[in-house]
Amino acid sequence: MDSEIILVQEEPRGPSILVEIPVTGTGQKVKLPDVQQLRSQEGQTIIIKAIRLITPKVLLGAITLSLPNAPLGQLINMSLTIYSEGWLKGQDIPILVLNDMNDSDAAVGSTIPFRNKSTKFNNWRNVDWAQSYLLFANGFLPTPSYAVLLDVEYVKLDANNRPIIGPS
Repeated sequence: MDSEIILVQEEPRGPSILVEIPVTGTGQKVKLPDVQQLRSQEGQTIIIKAIRLITPKVLLGAITLSLPNAPLGQLINMSLTIYSEGWLKGQDIPILVLNDMNDSDAAVGSTIPFRNKSTKFNNWRNVDWAQSYLLFANGFLPTPSYAVLLDVEYVKLDANNRPIIGPS
């Protein structure tokens, strides 16, 4: 008799998209890009389930922007503000709170702070990406330019609040 091992995920991963936020100028605030796939539209609502920070040890650079990933020296100075359902739902969330990957390097004695579990959101609907932004504690400098990478997990609902599976 053959025995099989079946692995079952505790929480199956749903749809997600990598959001690349370019940091190329100077100042204190960087608006998040408007990602069409994450925008609610008539007949469908997008619900954000989780946002995960992607660190340089996981992905060295942005896939489409051709920029390096944000270094730890910049990540420790930034927070994320998110507008959802017409109001400021998440204000100044430290960006490193969104890191759930241990990427310590014993050889050089460095570790980017992380959590053992991902940060989940309580069904944040209709996120207004155009009003959401990264905020830098001490401002940011123009060189070198880099990107902040966020893995956004979401659910897409139809007009009857039923999940849309696949393209709509």
